[in-house]
Amino acid sequence: MKRLRGMNGYYIIGTVPFVVVMTLFSGMLAGNYLLKAFIVLAGLGITIGIIRKFWYLPKPEKSYGELEPYNLMLPAEINVKTYLCQEMDRYGFLKRNVELISPLMKKTGEDFKIALSPEFVRQQGSEFMRIAVMREIIRYRQGAQVKISLGIITPVLALLSVIEAYFALGWNRIFPVDMAYMNFFGPVLIAVTVVCYLLAWNKNVSKIDYRIDDELKLYFSKDEVASYIKKWDELMLPDEPELINEKSRQLELYYVSERTRRL
Repeated sequence: MKRLRGMNGYYIIGTVPFVVVMTLFSGMLAGNYLLKAFIVLAGLGITIGIIRKFWYLPKPEKSYGELEPYNLMLPAEINVKTYLCQEMDRYGFLKRNVELISPLMKKTGEDFKIALSPEFVRQQGSEFMRIAVMREIIRYRQGAQVKISLGIITPVLALLSVIEAYFALGWNRIFPVDMAYMNFFGPVLIAVTVVCYLLAWNKNVSKIDYRIDDELKLYFSKDEVASYIKKWDELMLPDEPELINEKSRQLELYYVSERTRRL
């Protein structure tokens, strides 16, 4: 049996330490004790909020309401169980179709739960759902969402921590920077850095999708995977045609064609 492991802790590790450090440095830079106390309380509140947010992913299990067991035959033995969840159909525009429920703390031997939209299952059929569920499992096992989310959040938090440390630890006196120089070149340097990083991040997101597609081929044929990619892209389109941006749509279609070509 292939076993999934929880990913929640990675989100906490990738955010909380930086929030704690930034709270510490902000307190050191504060001018009076009242402001220091406010900063500490704010940092504590943010830390608690982050831990509560990532205690359950993507949402607390109780928010799914009553889960109805659904025996979906998967092409591999994995420690997951599938369920139908009426709550996911409450707001159709949210397109909540397949969600793997992950708690931070889990009993030994307890299976992960995958919630499915009953309406989505009825419309797409069990064969399509087998691929959709396996892709969600592979995506989770590879830590795809962790890499995508923390790939943006963690570098920003790390940079802010270094900037605060520069002033709080007195590095600005040891390594002074000409502010006139920074005011002139700083905005350009920041803009170029951000653009380059976003391009690299977006390329990495594409690689993550390619790796997931490659692993799907271990369980399904190339034609089945290609058909799934195209169908899923269509299903994720807004229900109202006027909300579709033509330029963005052309980029999405190009990306879909690249993914299917690589298969």
